[in-house]
Amino acid sequence: MEFSIKKHLLFLLFFTTQIYSEEPFPESKPIIEAKGGYFFFTSSQMRQVYDEGGCDVQLSSSIPVSKPYKRLVLNVYGSVEFLRCSGNSTEELYKTYVWELPINVGLKPVFFLSQEVQYYFSLGPRYFFIRQVNASPYVCKNKSRNGIGFFVNTGFNLILYRHLVIDLFGEYSYAKTHFHTHLPDIYTRDIQIGGFTFGAGLGYFF
Repeated sequence: MEFSIKKHLLFLLFFTTQIYSEEPFPESKPIIEAKGGYFFFTSSQMRQVYDEGGCDVQLSSSIPVSKPYKRLVLNVYGSVEFLRCSGNSTEELYKTYVWELPINVGLKPVFFLSQEVQYYFSLGPRYFFIRQVNASPYVCKNKSRNGIGFFVNTGFNLILYRHLVIDLFGEYSYAKTHFHTHLPDIYTRDIQIGGFTFGAGLGYFF
């Protein structure tokens, strides 16, 4: 009796393993996404002025560049973002606005957890253009800079039906710039203008 139970358990284990090993690998396809999220600066100096954070909208895409290997596919990733924050400067007497236009390019490994769920992360260089608009008479009205930084993001793709996917993501960016001013007795220094974004997106598999 005991031998029979062990025999049946071994057969069940073998049968389950065979089903899992023969499960068809999800097809890897290019994807385009529209994403939105909440952004906040990691720099304490920037948070003092833009303490409420701001909105971040993105248009991104990734294209597979490798064959599936043990449920892993390597993608090339690219995105264009627009983020905007508003705040108050000079003891909250004057309004100030800042917006950024980052462009990200990098690598994106995608792990297939199941037919409906994917986990991914992306990393690479980040080119940015930033513009600050100030109402205060003590600083320059409009200041613009550009430069290079880097980004890292991660998230889960939840496949709804065939081509449609919901993307739950988080992103960290790092970039430094220096806002120069020609006004006397005003001193500036390098400042970190990157931060965190958390949000969701809707994607389409081709």
